[in-house]
Amino acid sequence: MLNDWLPLMFLILTLPPLYLMQRWINRHLQGLGLLFTGDSDSAVVLYFLVLLPGVALHELSHWLAAIFLRVRVGKLSLWPKKKRGGQVRLGSVSVGASDPLRASLIGVAPLVVGSLVILAVGQLVLGIGDLGRLLLYGTWTDLWGQLVAYWRVPDFFLWLYLIFAIANAMLPSESDRAAWPMMGLFLAGVAGVFLLVGGLSLVAARVKATFLAAAGYLAYALGLAAVVDLLFAGVIVVVEQVAGRALGRRVEY
Repeated sequence: MLNDWLPLMFLILTLPPLYLMQRWINRHLQGLGLLFTGDSDSAVVLYFLVLLPGVALHELSHWLAAIFLRVRVGKLSLWPKKKRGGQVRLGSVSVGASDPLRASLIGVAPLVVGSLVILAVGQLVLGIGDLGRLLLYGTWTDLWGQLVAYWRVPDFFLWLYLIFAIANAMLPSESDRAAWPMMGLFLAGVAGVFLLVGGLSLVAARVKATFLAAAGYLAYALGLAAVVDLLFAGVIVVVEQVAGRALGRRVEY
């Protein structure tokens, strides 16, 4: 019974470190830009360009979700803009007013679409699913052979970069989460009805199975994103140290 909930547990455990890594990487990408250019505006543009594929996917996900849900959309912008408090907005889509359900779905669209793209790259291009099975059931020789095989994948580092750019632009922003409290209350009410009405056990079982399957796929995608982020974080640290010593500069965070 507990094994049924492992995907959800893994998802819950993955989200906080992924969020923290995203914040660290976003700060240090801007820091690298400042280190190389010495200008804060140029640093923001460099930061934007590094994450451009993920930013484009993020805003297009909002735009397409709004159109699908019949919510009015306006201008789509793909260019960085500084906000109050030193925060940077890398892109935006003007979306009309709607109910909490549609607003929540539009807000979560980049996370869903980004996870699907990462899942597709990881499974169909890199074959990460084979690595997971080897970790559980394979030998060290088989595992090492699989790791070496990744280096032979055409454009391996380009695919890793794509995962990195999407992972660090797909988490919902503060404005994306604006309607989530109302949506949370609604879902809590629905869950309460399922608990009180025992005659809906078959429907509840199907909902549970679908929910856990979705959680499993999302956990897989976010876990892969976290691993790739960790690899790139190591690269960023090395580049910061080498460039800082070569240029005689240091960025305070």
